[in-house]
Amino acid sequence: MRKTCGNVLDNLKGDRYEVLVEDCVPVLKKFVEEGKTFDYVINDLTAVPISTAPEEDSTWEFLHLILDLSIKVLRSSGKYFTQGNCANLTEALSQYEEQLEKLSCPVDFSKEVVCVPSYMELWVFYTIWKK
Repeated sequence: MRKTCGNVLDNLKGDRYEVLVEDCVPVLKKFVEEGKTFDYVINDLTAVPISTAPEEDSTWEFLHLILDLSIKVLRSSGKYFTQGNCANLTEALSQYEEQLEKLSCPVDFSKEVVCVPSYMELWVFYTIWKK
């Protein structure tokens, strides 16, 4: 079998990286308390919720918690990468962008619509950084 990534993913820890396989909330909270920051944070845990109904507030609250903790551990020059959701969910994506205005520090963002072949849909992906 031919490896396309070389050996970079054979170990969870290297000289300049560590991959943590655990619950991110306590880890992020610990990093915030320690003042630890990162160049990049990649969120593959939460997508933008489909529903914008009030009964789904807890889902949006969880997304906001992950987003705010992630931004707190982001260096001032860092980038946060995350998936949005299907490009057709314009109301939910707008609500996500409103969440970006409610974070503990001001941020800016860009978004890109790409085809995700396994979903057979166009999805929105975000890059977020501190202002």
